Amino acid sequence: MRNKFVIIVMVLLSITLVSCKKKEIQPLAENEYNIYYLNTNINTLVESRYTAASGKSDTNGLIKELMTHFLKVPDDLEAVGALPDKVTYQGFDIDGNILYLNFDTNYQGMDVTREILARAALAKTFTQIEGIEYISIRSGDQPLVNALGENVGLISDNNFINNVSNINSFEKATLMLYFADESGTKLVPEARDVFYDINTSKERIIVDELIKGPETAGLKATIPSDTKVVSVTMNEGICYVNFDEAFLNAIPDVLDSITIYSIVDSLSELPNISRVQILVNGKSDKKYNTISLGTSVERNLDYLKED
Repeated sequence: MRNKFVIIVMVLLSITLVSCKKKEIQPLAENEYNIYYLNTNINTLVESRYTAASGKSDTNGLIKELMTHFLKVPDDLEAVGALPDKVTYQGFDIDGNILYLNFDTNYQGMDVTREILARAALAKTFTQIEGIEYISIRSGDQPLVNALGENVGLISDNNFINNVSNINSFEKATLMLYFADESGTKLVPEARDVFYDINTSKERIIVDELIKGPETAGLKATIPSDTKVVSVTMNEGICYVNFDEAFLNAIPDVLDSITIYSIVDSLSELPNISRVQILVNGKSDKKYNTISLGTSVERNLDYLKED
């Protein structure tokens, strides 16, 4: 459960790109483009050459033509599309050197690792078009956000080649989070894979994921979704979680103790944490309804729901 492995983000990047012909790599001919797909294990990119009918000056025509082929893997290529079938392409817009690609809300719901591979495939395919230096991805009319909820922003081909900060700064981990059962009186564990920037502490990631709420049907959130995290810090085995005042707006039909121990037990899955202290705007003299926040709390699995 605590095992982790570094996805040298380029799972996309430093990973060797597989082409349909592996002998000698010849320069692209006139009107020839590489279109990027995924290998069948969905862990690296596969490139396939395509000669476009649209001329270089026909930007709109090229985008439409390359997208048509991007969405359909050639029959003779051992690969799968960068986007799963449930993701629907909804068109594009151009603003200067930026190509805005529009997808339905299923894009944002993709598995994190596959989404980053898809992001790389889209950027590497469409920034080959003359005049297009960046792409921006929208999911359901909203800008794409990463695993931390941050706006991804503009994406270029260079984001996926020799960019040390991107290549080495992401890690995939499986977290064990605890949410309320349907009655709000017991805790139920939920394993969740996250892909995150290692410059952000895993303690902070756990708290952020708890605020997002459960992904499993029948489970309830334990922290109000509008709660803001002021800080998450560690000192001598104690994790200090500092929320804003919104944390005190308890979720109806969830026991106070369930909310507290969903946080404590989730964080205590980390081997470096022995106790958790919850603060509100830096103060420990608050109450979460009936429970005083004045002291640190150690793990307690008595609230776990029995199978």
